[in-house]
Amino acid sequence: METNGKRKHDAAGAQGSSPKKSKRGNQGKWKTPSHKEKLAAIKGRSLEVGDMGFWVTCQRQKEMRAADEILSLCEDYGQKLFGIGPDVADDGPEDQEPEDVEAAIEKELAAMKPANKPKGAPFDLLKMSVDCVLFMRTRAPVDPVALVREICKDAATTKDPSQRRSRFINKLTPITLTGKATEKGLEDVARKVLSEHFRLAEDEAEGTADSGGNACSYAIRPTIRAHTTLKRNDVIDKVAKMISKQHKVDLSNPDKVIIIEIFQTFFGMSVVGKDWEAMKRYNIYELYGIASKSAAHPEKKKDQAEEEKGSKLEGEEKETAEPVA
Repeated sequence: METNGKRKHDAAGAQGSSPKKSKRGNQGKWKTPSHKEKLAAIKGRSLEVGDMGFWVTCQRQKEMRAADEILSLCEDYGQKLFGIGPDVADDGPEDQEPEDVEAAIEKELAAMKPANKPKGAPFDLLKMSVDCVLFMRTRAPVDPVALVREICKDAATTKDPSQRRSRFINKLTPITLTGKATEKGLEDVARKVLSEHFRLAEDEAEGTADSGGNACSYAIRPTIRAHTTLKRNDVIDKVAKMISKQHKVDLSNPDKVIIIEIFQTFFGMSVVGKDWEAMKRYNIYELYGIASKSAAHPEKKKDQAEEEKGSKLEGEEKETAEPVA
């Protein structure tokens, strides 16, 4: 029997042959030694009572890429909003010869170690013990609420995808003060944070004068991660009782939103403006997507607004035309 010189596939031996490797890369996992050391350097620092900053959630197994993005954003917005310049120690002479890759990596890792971190540095990134979560610790003069809002405000107007500042960051949650996740810790943090925005119930009991002109509505939005001691409804009830009754609860359209983040043994709180819901609860990933869609279909948004306006006018005319019983 003639053959064409090609080896026929052996069905029996196919079962024992090694399968082809999937071309899926490392599935987002950073395998190089430099990235492992970088992750260990970030993970070596921990959250502490009294810290302020903001939580960063990101895509799974993309923590290091999200870390690079948020550090870049903080550097730019820190200079823009608070006049924080780049670290002078990192600047070298203009005519200095460029370092090789290994030297540059070692220098970066050394700068990230706690012992080499400048005391009182305005930004300090922390890696948490759970996936997809980072915490950017900030110090004066940085205001985490103002910083996060400005980042999200710009994201909401970034219609060109090529101009986006991040790909792997999901949500940013500002924290004005952190305490222990206990009933006492809750009271201590809430008293300090809320007193800057509301009249407290204890002030009424002491008879402290108040004109009532600063009354505003509010909503309480708690998030609990890896914690079982404090319960959601108990936290809401306790915080609400600390606020004067001149401030009313409004869950649909509050003037201010009280953000509560409970993570493991830590309790954090901040107060943000009424545009928090409109800004997708500071979900930067969603804001980028909405901005891109609005740029792709501007006429659709305009037609929808005109349609809603026409329906409203039609309803008013109908009510006017109906006879009075």
